[in-house]
Amino acid sequence: MKSILLILTTLLLAACSNDTELQSPETVGETAATYKVIDQDLQELKDDFNANQGRVRLMFLSGPTCGICLRGMADLNDAFIAERQDDDRLVTFVVHVPALGAKEKHVAETIPLLSGPRIHHYWEDTGIIGQHFSEVMEVEYYVWDFWTVYGPDALWDGLLPPKPDYYEHQLGVTSGSYRSFPKDRVLDAGRFAVKALELVEMLAAPAGADKSSGHVERADLLADGTEISSVAQPRNVAVRQHIMGRGGYKNLKRIQSVRMAGTITIDDQEFELDIETSRPNTLKRNIGNGGVLPPEIDKLLESTFEFDGLFVEWPDKGHEVSMEGMRKFNDVLAWRLELRQEGGTVWIIYVDSHSGDLIQKDSLDSSGNPALSIRQSDFREVDGFRFPFRTEFFDRNGESIAVENLDAVAVDVAPFDLSEEAVSH
Repeated sequence: MKSILLILTTLLLAACSNDTELQSPETVGETAATYKVIDQDLQELKDDFNANQGRVRLMFLSGPTCGICLRGMADLNDAFIAERQDDDRLVTFVVHVPALGAKEKHVAETIPLLSGPRIHHYWEDTGIIGQHFSEVMEVEYYVWDFWTVYGPDALWDGLLPPKPDYYEHQLGVTSGSYRSFPKDRVLDAGRFAVKALELVEMLAAPAGADKSSGHVERADLLADGTEISSVAQPRNVAVRQHIMGRGGYKNLKRIQSVRMAGTITIDDQEFELDIETSRPNTLKRNIGNGGVLPPEIDKLLESTFEFDGLFVEWPDKGHEVSMEGMRKFNDVLAWRLELRQEGGTVWIIYVDSHSGDLIQKDSLDSSGNPALSIRQSDFREVDGFRFPFRTEFFDRNGESIAVENLDAVAVDVAPFDLSEEAVSH
């Protein structure tokens, strides 16, 4: 095999490595989650795999500091694995490898994203399993962020694991003679679920099983609120996703003004709401019939407003942005960032790791605790741009202050085109 696959270089070329900036690992807190530490001979994993012959087995190779990998775990859990925790025909093995600076202490924090009685986690300190799969799959790079399905007949009877019946990946795709995985196998949780469940449904249901019920309890909801403190992705991964999800740099710069109309509910009373924003940095909020937000909230919204959003052109604005990890919000795994505005306001910002939507931002007080939380949802596309049609405001105790629901958004876009130089980020 070619030069044992240039492991270190390849790890930085995977989909999980959009840039080379690496977070410093943090100490993992106490958790009830369990995993096995396995030797490089992989014998314990091999024995567990073979002991479950007769079942459909999923084997995932992941990195506990790789945010893209963790998003894949969460997606597959939400797509079908959580609903199959009472199905004795399916078992899952998750092998965590030391990619992107990961260490054993990072494993336990990630387990809630994919957990249950039929899910088994392992830490493999040498990463040799990725080398074995490179040989099995006949590709020329180190294999991880790799998601496989094995049918009931598969047996691991030698040094190398058996070739999977089906697989998907989140690794880089290359052209030419370099042997890599195809682009049409990039992980899609819905498609993966269909392929896996086709094999499951070919097996007889276990005695006493209720085939009409997919689950007893939604195990994925147990992951809600899970915090991942160390991820290797740099801040610009989240920034780029956010801006591209909103239409891209050039399109955002063409927006001259936005008019929003709807309602705001304060203390159980509903009022008409009109919001106008315009370039360069103008915000007008009009609440009808005498409705008012608390003065400190109104002042904060006005003093921290930025027409293009907190992220756009943050290097030029003097902001400080750092990647702080990830957090699970029901079925969304979000990037967690800290942003310090030039004026001194500090925010913790959560960005959907798929869509780039900014789903929550918390304004911190001098003690570092949330003084105000703003949650955004019901994102819709208007003229090529995404806007949240629902915004909720919460105080430091988590009590609701107000809820905005938009009925209409009108975007005024400049008719001229802009050069890339004029909108560089």
